[in-house]
Amino acid sequence: MRVKKVFNNNVVLGVDEHGAETVLMGRGLGFQVKPGDQLDSDRVERHFVPQAMPAERLAALAAAIPLDEIEVMEEVVAAARDRLGGKISEHVLLPLADHVHLALARARAGAQIEYPLKWEIENLYPAEAAMGRTALDIIEQRLGVRLNEDEALPLALHFVNAQIGSGSGSGSGDIAATLQMTQWLRVALEMIGEDYGVEIDQHSLAAARFITHLRYLFLRARDGKPTPDVDDGIGEAVRQAKPLQYATAERLALKMEEMFAWNVGREEILYLALHVSRLTARDDTAEGTHADA
Repeated sequence: MRVKKVFNNNVVLGVDEHGAETVLMGRGLGFQVKPGDQLDSDRVERHFVPQAMPAERLAALAAAIPLDEIEVMEEVVAAARDRLGGKISEHVLLPLADHVHLALARARAGAQIEYPLKWEIENLYPAEAAMGRTALDIIEQRLGVRLNEDEALPLALHFVNAQIGSGSGSGSGDIAATLQMTQWLRVALEMIGEDYGVEIDQHSLAAARFITHLRYLFLRARDGKPTPDVDDGIGEAVRQAKPLQYATAERLALKMEEMFAWNVGREEILYLALHVSRLTARDDTAEGTHADA
């Protein structure tokens, strides 16, 4: 690996023999080196492979964050991986550290930001929101600054991004997409509550399954990915057996098309109908016996 560009004493943009670029970090890694020099791999402590963000931009982002803050956020990412699963990868580290770096600067200046969708984040992503609060504890213990409690909310969104495949280092664009998805989840649950005259228990197992399904439906629709094939006879059987739930599913599909101009196929409507059936089932029914969609 050779040096392509030195950003500071700790951050270097490297390039391999195939021309692939990697952001490399290590204490003193960039000291007295210049473009074209061979890098000492033993001094490399971290490396980041650019994905959605250009390599030079990613390197500049890394160079702007003190190493001690990055080390603290590595601890946060490790804790999030333990709690939320292995999909929390190193790709979320730099966007997360960048947000915390700016939040620390605001805290030291006595400035605050109002974050939208506080209720939605707390209720739709309870595990991620809890991890966001744990992150605030770790930051306080390691850096001696207590961030405003609302800072747990954007941290939670970063953890959501990482789990659904958006935590690739593209920064604010990912957060914008996740906020968009969060708005859709809220609208969907409100529509179901209105159709059935009930208040949906956001913390029930059925709601958790439904929200997970809606997350992946959002991503499939956004990325234009096909829905798993379903036999037409099964779809018609569900429509006949559960006409109210199927009608609600059609309304949800139509609303998604209105909000995002995405096509929602008949197979997705079938899965939505099954989830609506579970979500609105009474305790004394057998609705929960359906296989997960």
